[in-house]
Amino acid sequence: MLRARAFRQTNGKIVKIQVHPTHPWIVTADDTDHVSVWNWEHRQVIYELKAGGVDERRLVGAKLEKLAEGDSDYKGKPTEAIRGGSVKQVKFYDDDVRYWQLCRNRSAAAESPSAVNHLTSGFTSPAPSTKGRHFLVICCENKAIFLDLVTMRGRDVPKQELDNRSLLCMEFLTRSSGGDGPLVAFGSTDGVIRVLSMITWKLARRYTGGHKGSIYCLLNFMASSGEGLLVSGGSDGLLVLWSADHGTDSRELVPKLSLKAHDGGVLAVELSRVSGSAPQLVTIGADKTLAIWDTMTFKELRRIKPVPKLACHSIASWCHPRAPNLDILTCVKDSHIWSIEHPTYSALTRPLCELSSLVPPQVLAIHKKLRVYCMVAHPLQPHLVATGTNLGIIVSEFDPRAIPSAAPLPALPGSRENSAVYILGRELKLLNFQISNSANPSLGNNSALSESGMSKGDSGDQLTVKQTKKQIVAPVPHDSYSVLSVSSSGKYVAVVWPDIMYFSIYKVSDWTIVDSGSARLLAWDTCRDRFAILESVLPQRMPVIPKGGSSRKAKEAAAAAAQAAAAANAASSASVQVRILLDDGTSNILMRSVGGRSEPILFMYSRAIF
Repeated sequence: MLRARAFRQTNGKIVKIQVHPTHPWIVTADDTDHVSVWNWEHRQVIYELKAGGVDERRLVGAKLEKLAEGDSDYKGKPTEAIRGGSVKQVKFYDDDVRYWQLCRNRSAAAESPSAVNHLTSGFTSPAPSTKGRHFLVICCENKAIFLDLVTMRGRDVPKQELDNRSLLCMEFLTRSSGGDGPLVAFGSTDGVIRVLSMITWKLARRYTGGHKGSIYCLLNFMASSGEGLLVSGGSDGLLVLWSADHGTDSRELVPKLSLKAHDGGVLAVELSRVSGSAPQLVTIGADKTLAIWDTMTFKELRRIKPVPKLACHSIASWCHPRAPNLDILTCVKDSHIWSIEHPTYSALTRPLCELSSLVPPQVLAIHKKLRVYCMVAHPLQPHLVATGTNLGIIVSEFDPRAIPSAAPLPALPGSRENSAVYILGRELKLLNFQISNSANPSLGNNSALSESGMSKGDSGDQLTVKQTKKQIVAPVPHDSYSVLSVSSSGKYVAVVWPDIMYFSIYKVSDWTIVDSGSARLLAWDTCRDRFAILESVLPQRMPVIPKGGSSRKAKEAAAAAAQAAAAANAASSASVQVRILLDDGTSNILMRSVGGRSEPILFMYSRAIF
């Protein structure tokens, strides 16, 4: 269901990964504590450092800054000279990340019907410490590194500033008041959460009394009541809930709630947005189970073992319009990305993608087996998923060809039966289905809808779908990627194969082909059975440049010029036709437009043609 978008081979195993919401940046850390920032669109490494040890470039830079400030007698040991130790987590933090995190939390909380009157806008102007800056934040065992990717100046906060406790995880708190500015919480080995101010760079407050061991993961989210909450998971298997709305209060804070989540420890926690309900928490543990929790009652809703005998390493809440049945992605130490279906469907775990097929064969031949160690879904582009493996970084995207093309047919007046036509391989199929609910027999009758668009008396019971499939005896000339559309009257179905630039028009009554030809795009008139097509011709072949007699640059320039000329010729040769389908099923050309264009046509949109 996924196809390769970008790949970067690395020497070490990628064990930590995070993606920026607005910039095409991915930050990773490998098993040797080497951290790098990669622009996956331009295939360029922006920055890299040895975070686990002492990075000599940063150490020299810190000394030069001291000399530039006139501090020539500085004899103390700079924080850049402290060995970082094992890298535990990597993140981006800037105004875009802060805004996205707040919007995600507010939108998830606002789904609950009880949250309408509680939520208010919580976004304030950027703090001076982050305005115009893009921080790369690295949580190491012995210190936290805050590196500005704009100025390339950094600040290291050693663990001595945080009660001399080793750091294991971190999370940014979205809502802060007073003069402390942005706050970042660190989970430590002693079970205490310490909050650092990014303005004063001092310890702001502590969360104590929740865990009896190390803290492995942190998550900041918003409850349906509008309260900011912080949840932590630890080696003791507890999931502990804290209040995150305390502003400048520096006293030690106690937990609001504590519950047993997993045996052996909670490894990760993720927020899941639920349509029409309060958000949910998804956790994975050392006991190889995945659990889902309600954020209002904090009761366990589901518990499954996604992959038997293997523990999950990463989880991601996922929502894609082409795959509405899938809502959680996870990975174990194999070569797959696993997807978990929503309980409304089958609630099964199935492989979403075999990543070995996305790696260049020459790379796979050296290592033989691919193993996934971490995964993250893009927060604003759900079709993108980044994974860290023993071979490198794989950026995959949703493949629209993985799901059969389909189009709904208009339902008959007063009928509760719905129909859709779809293509599977070289077969055209018809799907008829009915939605019923014993507790609400009026479902499907438009007169039983309330002003909000919901059915009156909806009890929330699970709907029953009765469906029948029927193969249509009709020729399907190609099995490549196709796009289906239906005319305004519902009498005709158009199938376009853009890759081979061909289309066919089927008459729904007997599924005969009434028109076909060459086209890359097709758009129906919204008033009558008329359609417009974009006819395209294949670009001319580039002329073969003879060997010898010219330099390499001259050959490349000639090839580029020939390619541009071929593209311009193909674009100018494209013509738009408008055709009408008559009652007897014949097709006539109403209008033909041939424009001398210098740029290609990317898409077509139609309302009433005339």
